Amino acid sequence: MGAVLETDVLVVGAGPTGLTAANLLTDYGVRVIVAERNAVTSDEPRAISATDEMLRVMQQIGILGRLAPEMLLDTGARYFGARGQLLAEVRPGRARLGQPGKSQFDQPVLEKLLLDAARRRKVDLRMSTEAGGLVVRRDHVEMTLTGPDGATSVRAGWLIACDGGRSPIRTALGIPMEGSTQVEEWIVVDLLNTGAHEPFAEFHCNGTRPAVVVPGVKGRCRFEFMLLPGETHEEMTTPDAVADLTEPYLGYRVAPTAIRRARVYVAHQLVARRFIHGRVLLAGDAAHMMPPFAGQGLNAGIRDAANLAWKVAAAVSGTGTGELVRTYESERRPHARDMIAISRRIGQVVMGTDARVTRGRDLLARAANLVPPAKAWLAGMKFLKQPHFTDGCVVPAGRDVRRAVGDMVGRALSQPDVTLPGGDRVPLDTLLGSGWCALRIGRGAAGTVEVIPLAPPGDGPGPTSLAVTVASGEISALAGTAVTVLVRPDRYVAAVAEQGSEPVALGQLALYAPWLPAAWNARAASARLISQ
Repeated sequence: MGAVLETDVLVVGAGPTGLTAANLLTDYGVRVIVAERNAVTSDEPRAISATDEMLRVMQQIGILGRLAPEMLLDTGARYFGARGQLLAEVRPGRARLGQPGKSQFDQPVLEKLLLDAARRRKVDLRMSTEAGGLVVRRDHVEMTLTGPDGATSVRAGWLIACDGGRSPIRTALGIPMEGSTQVEEWIVVDLLNTGAHEPFAEFHCNGTRPAVVVPGVKGRCRFEFMLLPGETHEEMTTPDAVADLTEPYLGYRVAPTAIRRARVYVAHQLVARRFIHGRVLLAGDAAHMMPPFAGQGLNAGIRDAANLAWKVAAAVSGTGTGELVRTYESERRPHARDMIAISRRIGQVVMGTDARVTRGRDLLARAANLVPPAKAWLAGMKFLKQPHFTDGCVVPAGRDVRRAVGDMVGRALSQPDVTLPGGDRVPLDTLLGSGWCALRIGRGAAGTVEVIPLAPPGDGPGPTSLAVTVASGEISALAGTAVTVLVRPDRYVAAVAEQGSEPVALGQLALYAPWLPAAWNARAASARLISQ
């Protein structure tokens, strides 16, 4: 077998989650090997919905400019009742993270762009390669990669398992999945050349054969239909059956050449009992599988990758502790579990076939539209719970911090456009860099924020602090509060503190990043503090 190949991180699985993790880790200076059993990335249009947080990560990786033209941006959803009446029209609330709240994309396009990005970063990509023989040691893992050139023994400091819902790695570790599998089966059909569509997914809760229609760009369109008792997979995925199913929604019979995919699937509602086993981290479908009705499956995997990448990178460089890596599970597992529950509840609304149940559902939806708070909650898609970490690499705000400010802790930092001293406007993320950062809001000029990058002592002076103006949004609303917002590398708020009280919060964060207090002291001694 030859010499042992050593690397910092081995990623098994080159789907969107694995490639996202590999790109981010490489940007953090980590050596990465990616092993993928298939020869190429997937050409199947599986996931189709993207959240603003997912697009923010693609912005960070640098592929959003090429991805956006292939997307239907800023979409909503319409729910229709048993008689075809409109029950509700919903769209995400105002964009907080610098991207539309919900959009439709094409997974093969995304995977190709992520693969190209990894190649540009010179990630060690090993396609047509099986990973097996896992051995977990105290300070590393060992696996054998078998590819076109034979077998190679790899020793990695960390293993990230993005190897799918059946996950051989999760199985080898004996980690069970908790939850259930949906009884109902669905026919999923992807079509080409269907013409232009309004930017709304349609949920036809008709009580007979529930259906979902999700448009894309360039004539792409996804249809999903419940498989009824007595129907077989084979008969319901033929070109004639597909034409019969889609004709009421298209207004014409689709040609066989326009059928991109037709197959039957069953949705799982499962989450791994734990996401971490020693030096192994589960991510994506290996960690959780959820029904498609909330469009959160792949988005959850991208969140996994963004959450774990900076933590593993910190462990590799010695700037983060084992406690930091362990927060991956305490932060990501609860939200994945919540998204599974929400997806299941939406599915129950869509899939109902009992006449009394569907009639009662339609009456409740109509009543909700008559109550302004309920209508606003529904119309703004606030039922899609955003991540909010209360346990993990976060410090709860002190009693002296205003509630609206303290509520930022554990949530993704908003991304407004900011005005530079020279007058140029740029998205805030372009100034945050790839590491920790502090935003210092002064008592003086409204909307003035000092961006203070933080780096471990010995890493050099790093970028200088910069005062910018934020004209609107969540951060601008903090004007005059004299607070400091501590931002993690994944753009989540770790802590907020009244100015002068930062050492208290930083002292608690030292459990995860021991260098933070010293870095703040060094910055505070030299920075231009806008509150003074």
